[in-house]
Amino acid sequence: MSVSIFISSLIALPIVLFAGNLINLFSRKYIFSFASVLIIIGSLLLSYSDIIAYTLGNILRMAGAGLTMICVSLYTMDFIPRKELAQVESRKILFAAMSWVLFPGIGTWLWVNTFNMAPFLLSSFIMTLLLFIFWWLRIKEAELVKEPNKNHLNFLSNLKIYFYNPHMRVAYLIAVTRSASWVFFFTYGPIYFIEAGIAIEWVGFVMGSIISIFVFSSYFAKIGESFGIRRTIYYSFLISGISLGIIGLLPKPALIGIIFLVIASLGMDMLDIIGNLPFMRMVNPKQRTEMTTVYSTWREFSFAITPGFASLFLFFMKVQSLFIVMGLFLISAGLLSKKMPGRVD
Repeated sequence: MSVSIFISSLIALPIVLFAGNLINLFSRKYIFSFASVLIIIGSLLLSYSDIIAYTLGNILRMAGAGLTMICVSLYTMDFIPRKELAQVESRKILFAAMSWVLFPGIGTWLWVNTFNMAPFLLSSFIMTLLLFIFWWLRIKEAELVKEPNKNHLNFLSNLKIYFYNPHMRVAYLIAVTRSASWVFFFTYGPIYFIEAGIAIEWVGFVMGSIISIFVFSSYFAKIGESFGIRRTIYYSFLISGISLGIIGLLPKPALIGIIFLVIASLGMDMLDIIGNLPFMRMVNPKQRTEMTTVYSTWREFSFAITPGFASLFLFFMKVQSLFIVMGLFLISAGLLSKKMPGRVD
């Protein structure tokens, strides 16, 4: 499975990098619609046990998710004032959290107690509903946003421009690391729960209850604003990294490990709520489309490196030892995040 996800991410990554060209040709609303269709088809393909269908489904799902998030990020930066970004991001995370809290459990329960295709049909139906709502809202392009310079839509050129800026590099590191932590959580967390004695059909509900702290995202955003975005990001990385490291050092999966996983999720929740703010506050408004295209690849990149490196490490160590590796990764990212400029606060 790890190898399949790794391959899927590598193929989906270039599609997301070409998002700037696609948006320039067809506009955001059509790209959002196209991406939604990719997710719908991808979800249905994931229901098949065939490894080729599973890999193709993941490619479509990852590409669709990347394109939709680029469109959502651009709409957010176009219509939301800079000072309101923290509260808007926390609200966005709150609505996203509702699905993350409920549907891992619902999907697992449906898989065990009904038929295997049920959770994927539900996912496709919800995505179809979202697409109808999007067109019903009739969201338009911001009038003040100029069409991107076609010379700036070359993704290789955009990569060079983006990563030449040290502040953009830090913003990308934060995004990739927080996403990798969730990829790790949803991939290897269930394995840990099962080895700790939790029944398979309840694993999804346990995971949902752990991340239910997202319902307090608005308060988390206020804490981040008052404490300082930079310091909050730094300490969130440390809390999550140290907690995951402790889990890896335990002799075997146990209840105490699940408690530390809950503590780790607190830091990961905070990073999800405010983790996009460094990019949004540091990006040049004249280069939003081009730079957002590069920045939004954090999802595909994290989906590639996390299972890729994990599959290599699993040749030499047990699953529980991966928690130590992930913990060190988060702590290192926290130390590097201190290079952010003061205007992020």
